[in-house]
Amino acid sequence: MQIEGSSGPSLIKEESLWFLDATLVLQAENRLFRVFPGILGAKSHVFRDMLAFPQPENGETFDGCPLVRLADSAADMTYFLKAIFHYDFFDAGPNRVEFPVVAGILRLSQKYQVDPLRKRALVHFSERCATSLQKWEEHEEWTSEVNPILVVNLAREVSADWVLPGALAACFRVDPSTLVHGMPAGDGSVITLSPVDLVLCLQGAVKLHTTWTSRLCDFLWEPREIPGCQSPHQCLITRVEIRRTAEDWRNDSITPLYLWDEEDWNLLETGVCTICLRCMQESQEVAKEEYWQALPEIFGLPGWLTLLTMKYTALNDA
Repeated sequence: MQIEGSSGPSLIKEESLWFLDATLVLQAENRLFRVFPGILGAKSHVFRDMLAFPQPENGETFDGCPLVRLADSAADMTYFLKAIFHYDFFDAGPNRVEFPVVAGILRLSQKYQVDPLRKRALVHFSERCATSLQKWEEHEEWTSEVNPILVVNLAREVSADWVLPGALAACFRVDPSTLVHGMPAGDGSVITLSPVDLVLCLQGAVKLHTTWTSRLCDFLWEPREIPGCQSPHQCLITRVEIRRTAEDWRNDSITPLYLWDEEDWNLLETGVCTICLRCMQESQEVAKEEYWQALPEIFGLPGWLTLLTMKYTALNDA
C-alpha cells in the first residue's frame, strides 16, 4: 500500500508487518514496518539499547509513532522482522528455505544480536553448504542454485569459514568474466568477491588445473596393467582412447570433480573387463576423497578438522 504525500520515492507499508496497535515505525529503504518495540527489544540487544534512549521532542514520526530509519535493505528487514513477529515464517526445519530469506535473516540477526535466530539461520545456511564429498555430489548445496559469489560473501560476513572450501571451488562454475568483474545486483550495484577471495580463487585455479585435474583422471591409465585383467590388450586400448578424451576435457575445465561423472562410465563398460572397471572406480573414489581433503589447503584455509570443529561449535553452542 503506497502512502500518499511523501517526498522522494513512494513509501510502502509492509502489510504483513503493519500492526495497527503497535507504537514504532521502522523504515528500511522505502519500506515501512509498524511493530511492537517491547517485543523487538526483548529479542534484540541492539534494538533494546537503541530504544532505551529518550526520543527527541522534534523527532520524526509517522502515523503518530516514532519513526526510526535503518540502513538495511528492505528485503532483508522484511525477512528478519517476519522471523521475529510471525512464528511460522522461519521454523527450525527441515523445510527448505530460499537463499535470500536465509541470507537476510542471518545478516540482520547477527547485526542486531538476536542470537537464537542467528543460530537457526546458520543451521539452515550450513545444511545447504557442502562440507563433505557426499554432500557435494548430491548437488543439494546452495552453490548449485545461486551464484557461488553470494555464498562466499555471506560465509565471510557471518564467519562461517567451513562453507568456504566448497563455495570457493564452486566459483569455477561461474563465467570467468563474472568471477573477476562481479555480477549485477538488483539495485544497480555490482556484487564481487573480496580482493582476498579473488586472489585465493586465482591461486587455487593453478593447482586445480594442473595437479588435481590430472590426479582425478589418473584412474584411466594408472596402473598400466591391472592385476587380474581378463582382456589386457582390449582394456589397454580402450583406456588409452578415453585418456585422450579426458585430456581434452582437462584443457576446458578447472573443476576437477566435474571432469568425470556417472554417465561417463558408459564409455568404458563395453571396452574394459569388469575387473578393470571395478579397479578404476575404486581408484577414482580414492582420488576424489583425497581432492576433497586437500580443498581447504588449496584455498589457503585451515584443514577440515579445524573447519568442522568451528561448525560444530557455532551450531551447538547455547
